Amino acid sequence: MTQQVISSEEAPRGETETALGGLLAEVIGIPSLPRTASFFDLGLDSLSVAVACARLEQETGVRVSFSQLFRTPNVAELAAWIDAARDEMGGGPGTPAKPSAGKGAELVAITPRQAHTVPMGLVVNVAWWFDGEIDDAALESAANDVHRRHQALRARYFSGTDLGLAEIPADPGQAEFHRLPAEDSDPAALEALLRTLRQPLRLDEGEVWRCAIVRSGPGGRTLFGAAADHAGFDGRSLTILTTELSAAYSARLAGKEPQWPGRVATLAEMAADYRHQVAEQDPEAQRRFWREELRDLPACRLPGRNDGPAQSVGPAKECAFTVPTAQLRVWEDYARVNGMSASVGVAASYVQSVIRAGGQPDFGLGVALANWSGEIIDRTITNRVGNIFLRPNGPSSTGPHLLARMRDSYNRAMAARDVLVDPTEYVGIAGEQSVLDGIVGMVYNSYPPLDLGGVVGSFARELRVWTGNLRDIFVEVETGPEGLGMHMIVRTDRYEASLADRLGEHFIDIIKNGPEQLERETAR
Repeated sequence: MTQQVISSEEAPRGETETALGGLLAEVIGIPSLPRTASFFDLGLDSLSVAVACARLEQETGVRVSFSQLFRTPNVAELAAWIDAARDEMGGGPGTPAKPSAGKGAELVAITPRQAHTVPMGLVVNVAWWFDGEIDDAALESAANDVHRRHQALRARYFSGTDLGLAEIPADPGQAEFHRLPAEDSDPAALEALLRTLRQPLRLDEGEVWRCAIVRSGPGGRTLFGAAADHAGFDGRSLTILTTELSAAYSARLAGKEPQWPGRVATLAEMAADYRHQVAEQDPEAQRRFWREELRDLPACRLPGRNDGPAQSVGPAKECAFTVPTAQLRVWEDYARVNGMSASVGVAASYVQSVIRAGGQPDFGLGVALANWSGEIIDRTITNRVGNIFLRPNGPSSTGPHLLARMRDSYNRAMAARDVLVDPTEYVGIAGEQSVLDGIVGMVYNSYPPLDLGGVVGSFARELRVWTGNLRDIFVEVETGPEGLGMHMIVRTDRYEASLADRLGEHFIDIIKNGPEQLERETAR
């Protein structure tokens, strides 16, 4: 990089300006920073703002919000504000930072995906039934081991003007673990567990997850469960949680410390990894792709929709059923012959179910996918989910029928997904209309068993996995040896609950009749 020459008039003046100039030049990635030049004109982007705020607080002891950088966008103005803030003792935005976690707490940036999820209040609830003896003390110790290992489970996540920052306490503390009184029956035990798990989690206080255990009936059957906010936990994290709880539990039973297969990533490393991916790719290319792909996307409205005021995350009705493996074979054979993933056929069947229920043909399907960021992040409990949007009946998709169009849309979206874009950009990327109005949701999950010292727990499917629902219409696909567990979910503040059942009936009929029938039904 060519050394930038700064005139004597533009050189930082005084201790604060000199410190800020060096720090912000490093964050932006330039050799030096003129005192009156705008940070943003010199390359400070949305993720760099989060990094800058975290570094500024560590350097100066003053809490610097995102909005403050926009109000004082150069070294001279920001240094003057920080010096004044240090002299003030009456509170306000310039009050010296006082991390609640105590001395030594670390303020870090989080990824845009995590920040996007913080205000949503989406909570994952999971539980397992055990028919053998479980050592409560060993299980609580194992939960503490996992808690201390993963920063995402013990960070304080900020919202409001500080959204995008998290505080890592110097003392990781203990996992929240509840030993509930025994209940007389399985339903009573499940209800007691749910009452505990569904108590609100306070992310701003570092309450990201909790565990609870309860016994049922005279035989002492055990139910163990956990709740975790989606800001720090995703579908991949569930497999990590069960694997690590199992290993830590066995170690604690033997009176030993658990031995982990390798280190996990910190929140700062995850944000840095995201930043490096963006720097190595061409984000504008993905913006152009999605802008074209989602241009003029119509709103998805099924008959009977309530268009009145609604919460961002609303109540939902679920229709659950299983598509057996034997019924899926014809779809898997079709996928192999036509060179596509078997999930493309499932997605096409879901889209056609919505159309049969009264939806217009052209709408978007948002599919949640885990972003691969290397071995260390892959074994870290966190939220690494990204999205692709499929528009199989839109103007840019080609093919004689829905299955071919879905394959085309899927292949093009997957080719673009390595170029990461801040998820908030999707909302307005197609223009003034909100993209979310034209999107129905889909996610694939798996629910592994939990092995505690050779006593294998079975997943408690009575438990509602997601509290609330962001999309009006959503399907969760659960993969397993017996087939696909389908969960058609409809927001009941938008539609009658019966719509979930109708969608399920349409889907079952489409799968039963096979891909050739779907070809004929959707031919152009």
